[in-house]
Amino acid sequence: MVLKVRREEVKKAFRHAWTGYATYCMGNDTLHPVTNTCDDDFAGWGATAIDALSTAIMFEEETVVRQILQFIATVDFTRPTNGMRIQLFELTIRHLGSMISAHDLLSGPFRHIAEDQSLRDGLYRQMVNLGNALDCGFNTPSGIPRNWIDPAICKTDDGLSNAIAGIGTLILEFDRLSSITGNDTYVRHARLAEQFLLYPFPQYNEPFPGLIGSFLSIIDGRIINSKGSWGSFSDSYYEYLIKAYVYDRGAYAMYLDRWKLAVDSTIRYLASHPVGHPEWTLLPYFTGRYLSNAMDSLSWFAGGNIILGGMALRNQTLIDFGLTIADTSGAMYEMTKTGLGGEFIVWTNDCSQGFLHDFNLTECNASNSVQITSNDFKLRPEVIETWYYAYRATQDPKYREWAWKAFEAINRVCRTESGFSAISDVDAIDGGTQLDRMESFVLAELLKYVWLIHLDDDAPFHVQDGRKGKHNTWVYNTEAHPLKVKGRPV
Repeated sequence: MVLKVRREEVKKAFRHAWTGYATYCMGNDTLHPVTNTCDDDFAGWGATAIDALSTAIMFEEETVVRQILQFIATVDFTRPTNGMRIQLFELTIRHLGSMISAHDLLSGPFRHIAEDQSLRDGLYRQMVNLGNALDCGFNTPSGIPRNWIDPAICKTDDGLSNAIAGIGTLILEFDRLSSITGNDTYVRHARLAEQFLLYPFPQYNEPFPGLIGSFLSIIDGRIINSKGSWGSFSDSYYEYLIKAYVYDRGAYAMYLDRWKLAVDSTIRYLASHPVGHPEWTLLPYFTGRYLSNAMDSLSWFAGGNIILGGMALRNQTLIDFGLTIADTSGAMYEMTKTGLGGEFIVWTNDCSQGFLHDFNLTECNASNSVQITSNDFKLRPEVIETWYYAYRATQDPKYREWAWKAFEAINRVCRTESGFSAISDVDAIDGGTQLDRMESFVLAELLKYVWLIHLDDDAPFHVQDGRKGKHNTWVYNTEAHPLKVKGRPV
């Protein structure tokens, strides 16, 4: 009964945010939920609407689903609203990922949500149209995609490099699109680009086996330097290596091998434990073999990703390591006055004089060896995402309780008259200033993961635990859009 009540509260929050967006900004990309003004920062193609579609389907919000499908049918995916360029990475994970997911969901367990065949046909056509526009990103001499595209003439910009996340976070969406349409162009292009990540060079920019620098040359595919992390610019490249294997184990065994190398190196060389907390695991940046004890909030996804791999491979060591990251993120949320985590942290594992000086400390101990250096909370989903995977692996109710406390905190300090806003200070009881920003991932990911962790265990689109003889029939893209597994389920 408690779970059902909580799920309904999450749905109410979704309806609240959707109503605010639809009232003030329908068709625009982003709602500013304090001033009720709008932005077109993702080509003006209704990022919040399209990104919300898979959540609306899973929440069985039929009216919202119809609104979004009707809107999608009106978009011209060759004409960005502001300027000539679109972002390959962002529109793949948000727009294309959601549309492919919607196709899979509405063709399967949620067919009853949109029985109008014309709406489903329109979704299919527009999914292909957008896929064709995004495929133009691979129109480069090396086949490595550039991130900025003019879809009207199918040309990229003249950028000389791209992030490994921008290159390696396309394989799920482009393979699934090829599988649905029967056109293998999309997956061929994505796989060709990925080869530069699977066989990286030069070797000195792979300072630990499987862990590489964050940027590649568009011209020749070399890794530009040795600076990397599990955070921004790199994160979802590592995420998709194991998820590609879960999606099609027969096609992506090499991706699994690279992921295992990266995770093994992370356990051996990267994992860091701040003073007084040997039980906590943090993931520093690296430049060559030099480690910098800093971590952005995007990196918290790694706990869930490693747990996913552990469940799929029936590897308890991986699961246990991922759980230490999940538990550390819980501790980070518990240490602030709002109960939410900051955007950026630093720590010391040796009480260096530099750390003491930087934070005006006379000594360091368990209470101050981790410092939040960016106190804003941008409504990012990565922590609750990792708690979801942790719950699926352990059934430990603490992860549900942590997710619920975070949801209640968001309702308390982030809620506005028309949605939910990022806040300036997680260590102020009232959250500080509301920053007037609600990214599309609030509806696509954040609320979905809070709902999923409170969902009954027998739901077919849950992440499954191979140790229990269960197999994944769905895999979630980096924007939490579930895609139907293609190969023999893992």
